[in-house]
Amino acid sequence: MKRSGNADLPLHYGYVPTWLAERMAKLGLAVVETMIMEYGNSEVLSRLSDPFWFQSLGAVMGMDWHSSGITTSVMGALKRAINPHAKELGIYICGGKGKQSTQTPNELLKVSETAGLNGNHLVKCSKLSAKVDNTAVQDGFQLYTHNFIVNDKGQWTVIQQGMNPNSKTARRYHWHSETLTSFVSDPHTAICGQITGRILNMADARAADSQTSIMSMAAEQPERMQGLGPRTLQSLALVSEVIYGTPARFTDPARFAFAHGGKDGHPFPVPIKVYDETLSVLQNSIHRSKLGNTDKAEAIKKLTHIAQNAEQGFTPNADFDKVIERERNQSWRYGGRTFFGEAKKPEEKQLKLF
Repeated sequence: MKRSGNADLPLHYGYVPTWLAERMAKLGLAVVETMIMEYGNSEVLSRLSDPFWFQSLGAVMGMDWHSSGITTSVMGALKRAINPHAKELGIYICGGKGKQSTQTPNELLKVSETAGLNGNHLVKCSKLSAKVDNTAVQDGFQLYTHNFIVNDKGQWTVIQQGMNPNSKTARRYHWHSETLTSFVSDPHTAICGQITGRILNMADARAADSQTSIMSMAAEQPERMQGLGPRTLQSLALVSEVIYGTPARFTDPARFAFAHGGKDGHPFPVPIKVYDETLSVLQNSIHRSKLGNTDKAEAIKKLTHIAQNAEQGFTPNADFDKVIERERNQSWRYGGRTFFGEAKKPEEKQLKLF
């Protein structure tokens, strides 16, 4: 098998606070469940094998977009949320960080017995992918997390990460059973830390066309979006991109951090009120779709097309720092929260600048 991609990330220590971990699990389940209803579970594996898409998913879930912690936090959240519904969804997540990674073979054998898969073959694939990235490729990174995601057809994706204490970076490796056929001996960096491409920021003055388009849709079909405010629609537009966007839309994962910020406050505190409202809309959409009513799901899907159309001829604001500053100053209005505490209302003089 051939490795499908990898990413280098700065090491971030600490843990994900409970208030964010619970929301990440709910949002991860909603995204995966929606994708399965739209495209099937094979597409979920394909997306997970793309380092750019995975990084975008982590950013939209509220993790600091460039953090090494995205890997363990996102996979931990997905495992907790998806495995209780594995039989229904047809996706099983095995392994994890540290000692959990050593349980992968046993977990795969149990899953295989339940789903009627070739367990010995899957265990061999798991061990082989780990052996290659940990031993055959001498790049200075030692694996400390290994996740093996398999569907009910026997298709699989591996997401594993190694640490290099000298460079203080982590390297994440992605494998996919369906599209990759041979080994690559020289790893490549899929994601650098620099901002590239366009950034979808609905709060920016130059994004007026995007604001107008989305609010126009909400005005035309208020029953579909429950009268949501522009800030929640901004987040929903980015979540919609993760679910329905094309590969070219994920070349700049950092822009997805504009949905729900990051736990360490980068680019801004996690807006709890917006996060919960986004979750409510997605969960309601899934429930209605299962009952045969797809109007809300179609409205969410339409956000992707509206955002893409609005970006035509749109010039991003060159003053990136000012955009971030605006989001941070408004954070307290949306229940902004970070690992360090709740966002505070800025001084009145500072508010007048925006």
